[in-house]
Amino acid sequence: MNVGIVGCGMIRAPYLRTCGRSGLLNLVACSDLLEERALGACREVQDNGWGNPKACSYEEMLQDDGVDMVINITNPTAHYRLNKMALEAGKHVYCEKPLCVTIEEANELLQIAEKNGKLLCCAPDTFLGAGHQATRAAIDSGDIGEPTAAVLFFAGGGPDGYHEYPDFFFQPGAGPMLDIGVYSLTQLITILGPVEDVAGHSKITFPERTVLSSKRFGQKIKVEVPTHVSASLLFKNGVIGTFVTSFDIKGGHNLPHAEIYGTEGTISLPDPNQFNGKPRLFRADDPEKGGRELKLSCGYSGKNRGIGAVDLAASLKNGRRPRASGELAAHVLEVALSIYESADTGRHVRIQSSPQRPEPMPERLVEDF
Repeated sequence: MNVGIVGCGMIRAPYLRTCGRSGLLNLVACSDLLEERALGACREVQDNGWGNPKACSYEEMLQDDGVDMVINITNPTAHYRLNKMALEAGKHVYCEKPLCVTIEEANELLQIAEKNGKLLCCAPDTFLGAGHQATRAAIDSGDIGEPTAAVLFFAGGGPDGYHEYPDFFFQPGAGPMLDIGVYSLTQLITILGPVEDVAGHSKITFPERTVLSSKRFGQKIKVEVPTHVSASLLFKNGVIGTFVTSFDIKGGHNLPHAEIYGTEGTISLPDPNQFNGKPRLFRADDPEKGGRELKLSCGYSGKNRGIGAVDLAASLKNGRRPRASGELAAHVLEVALSIYESADTGRHVRIQSSPQRPEPMPERLVEDF
């Protein structure tokens, strides 16, 4: 499948590498508002022997009948417009998270994709990695009995401490909820199934942030979205989850990434922003009270960001549903935005969408082609 990438900023490297090594994706075009970044991406692909893409405008990419799929890794506020343009141009789409910034936009994109017979998929795809798949396999096998509760935390000091251009992280479409919190939500939803009801609280701890990276050291950023969010999640299967995501945790913390509690044991989950990790199983009848590491159950445990786009291509080849589907991403977006709504109104919010759980990953995806 011939692929064009739009947005050639900081996150491009793992996508270029995954496209180049997959055997299913042939990168033929790169586009960016800054032409030098598109040219740099093309050179990176050529230097590694992954192909010979051209640098072009986004309009030229969409007019090219040789481009089958667009991978959209631009800033969040551009996702809806660029995704819509690609779908209407007859391209399959794989998008960085979030899919867009409103529920209405997400539903419209899904409708356009269905109408045009195209697939719409979205990050995060880290749940396809070895650590998360091992966790899911253990829970599906009944290793902790019936799941009853969960906690999930994704918190830190914020991107103003390291990112060269952190402004958009504090604008609508980002914040800790849609930048990092969606990793935790996707991790739990793909293991436990969809969320049914949420109740949340949120705040802006620091109305103004200071850039600490070298190029813009000392510059100020106005904060426009909540930077600390906590919520209670009721999953459709009855599990109650406690969720915290934040850019306001200074000096580090000792919180787990996530834990799922069951009637016969507990599983401690790996980092939802990585493909690897070492999930641990604790059982009441286990004499080893420190728990035991779970055996990783599929081959993706490295820097495989973009494997969801490879899975999209594989799903077309095999006639099955893609795992990192637009329906899943739209549900995660609805849960996230409903937490905001609950925080604003002081009321529980019922979730309308209810996507199917994606299929487990095979031992190695390449054998699934």
